Amino acid sequence: MARALQPGDTVYVPCSCVSGMENTGVALYRTTVAEVSGKKDQVNLPNGRVEWVGSGLLHKDVGILIINIGDLETEHTLLDPLAKSIAQFCRLLVPDDQIRSIRVRSMAELQKFWSKNQEAYSHVVWIGHGSETGITFAVDGLKDAAAFVTDLRIYGASKKTYISLCCKTGYQSFGAPVSEAPICKYFIGPFHSVEGAVASQFCQTFLTSHFLNGKSAGVAFKHARESVPGSASFRLWNSGKLKAGPRK
Repeated sequence: MARALQPGDTVYVPCSCVSGMENTGVALYRTTVAEVSGKKDQVNLPNGRVEWVGSGLLHKDVGILIINIGDLETEHTLLDPLAKSIAQFCRLLVPDDQIRSIRVRSMAELQKFWSKNQEAYSHVVWIGHGSETGITFAVDGLKDAAAFVTDLRIYGASKKTYISLCCKTGYQSFGAPVSEAPICKYFIGPFHSVEGAVASQFCQTFLTSHFLNGKSAGVAFKHARESVPGSASFRLWNSGKLKAGPRK
């Protein structure tokens, strides 16, 4: 959700919240702020229209990056379909230029992309095979939390919400330290193993609640856990602390 907006700022507004925007083709409309007043902001709409919208419904930065960490074994049957399901759903949320889906098989490959492109993204979806201690790359094998914190460190970068669909990455040994990284705002990950279909539905429900309904990450997370069968094991970490999800 957007905070401390100023006239001229670029924002994303849920099309369902403004009149005449129901059939624009995407769920979020990119526009600018015309005027601010208390808990509402006036936004510019097509054909010279303006409309007041609750500040809590607006998002200042939206960019979704889907990272498919390949293993050379289950890519065709699991990882690729999962990544595609998330990517296609996100195309219904935001314009295509705000979405990127990539596949990497080594940390070096991920670092090269990350260093040049991470600035464009506010939300990162991780897809791969995880464990209590890390995520497995086809080339490098298991990479632990320390590697993700150190290798993806970008000084001065904006904080991002990480949504991990990798099994067991919600454990304290991985989720807590990754959530402490300066670049990470929130870390979401499953406490147990998770089926691909459940992971996809959880991610989509979280993003819908967060973007379309203007809910905070915490509220959207709670809604997704309660709404999706089999997703109760997901955890939400922030600054090294467990904010929501099963304690054990």
